Amino acid sequence: MARILIIDDDELIRNGLTRCFADLGHEVVRAEGLIPGTRLARDGTDVIYLDLNLPDGDGRTAINELAAAPGNPEIIVLTGLKDNFGARETLTSGAWDYIQKPATPTALRQSLESALKYRRGKAATQEPKPHFEALGIIGDSPAMGRARQLMAKAAESEASVLILGETGVGKELTAQAIHNNSPRKGGPFVVVDCSNLTESLLESVLYGHVKGAFTGAHANHRGLVAEADTGTLFLDEIGELPPPLQKSFLRVLQEHRFRPVGSPKESKSDFRLVAATNRNLDAMTEAGTFRSDLLFRLRTLEIQIPPLSKRDDDLMQLAEHFTRKSCERYGLSPKKLSTRLTEVLKAYAWPGNVRELGNVMEASVIAAGKEPAIYPKHLPAHVRVSFLKQAKPRKQSRQPARPASDGPIQPYKDYKSMRDQAYFQQLMDICDFDITEASRLSGLSVPSIYRHLALAGIPTRNRR
Repeated sequence: MARILIIDDDELIRNGLTRCFADLGHEVVRAEGLIPGTRLARDGTDVIYLDLNLPDGDGRTAINELAAAPGNPEIIVLTGLKDNFGARETLTSGAWDYIQKPATPTALRQSLESALKYRRGKAATQEPKPHFEALGIIGDSPAMGRARQLMAKAAESEASVLILGETGVGKELTAQAIHNNSPRKGGPFVVVDCSNLTESLLESVLYGHVKGAFTGAHANHRGLVAEADTGTLFLDEIGELPPPLQKSFLRVLQEHRFRPVGSPKESKSDFRLVAATNRNLDAMTEAGTFRSDLLFRLRTLEIQIPPLSKRDDDLMQLAEHFTRKSCERYGLSPKKLSTRLTEVLKAYAWPGNVRELGNVMEASVIAAGKEPAIYPKHLPAHVRVSFLKQAKPRKQSRQPARPASDGPIQPYKDYKSMRDQAYFQQLMDICDFDITEASRLSGLSVPSIYRHLALAGIPTRNRR
């Protein structure tokens, strides 16, 4: 008997699935949303049927966390959204199946049976998890946990790996970790940034050239493909590889043979390829700007690195890591992160991901100098301003006037006073009572700041 968790906001669906699976002798537990469903998953389960469009969140964002629950359940997505909504994201996250509503009882039973058969086989041949040295990869969030599992599998193989992710998520660090955990760790790790080289220069950089091959070729030059012999060749931003080179590199990848520019002879190189991009290579293939046959070769194994916005559990661990590194770099004593700073960091969107967080924390350490803790006032202005904008009350849609019988309305003077007090208290919290900085952020003069603080009853010498 298996334990099955159903997370769906439709009561009819929950009841129907319960009858379907209970008749097979399984234990069924139910939840109408992500929050109660996640709580139930912590009690251990074998299979989770998950709706994507839930009242308290998007099911796509919860797959990694649910899959990491006790028992490591299989996730079967069951959704009424059309056009395969979320199919790529959910299957990339490791969901067992993706089923669209309405689904027949036969289809549901077949999907469940296949998942349970897989789990029985896995339990019978359970192998110890491969040892994987993180080597600078920080974070224990479910999303990073799944990515690390895929890295460990990639490190054990010789297959080509395609690493996907936004700018700044740590794709090169991932490639380096795969290399350092692989049998090739004793060989070179060679990086090629395809976005920084012109077409003519890239060919010479990749394959090398012989003396006299072109103007300025005064000596033979070994290319990076040759330098990667017995090691790993990492092609960063592979989506920027010019189309003519895509064709030639496909042959190199297939046969591990290449011809240096100007040479009549071919050379060989025993390299393992890892590539990375922040581009959508499938869309580029459809547009004819990236070769489909090369893409098939690149993505033997595919690893999606989640953006920092999907790694809430890792944010402060990373912030503390970068703070510690910056303090060591500048010869400063360790610094604490204030509670208010934590709130600002968690509210920021981090479009530049982990790389931006590292730069922000380094700037904050420099701004704090020898002070023992980092406060919001030490953050770069764009992070603080972003938080201040979020703190402003949203405009409310105009509502029809209520009759007087609804009760007395608050006098405008009292309402304005209350809102002003909230705004300036928020401003002082962000600026740590630095009046000059508050003036710069708010656009008000220093005397105006003092006047508003006095009216709001906020002391000006409450420096933390």
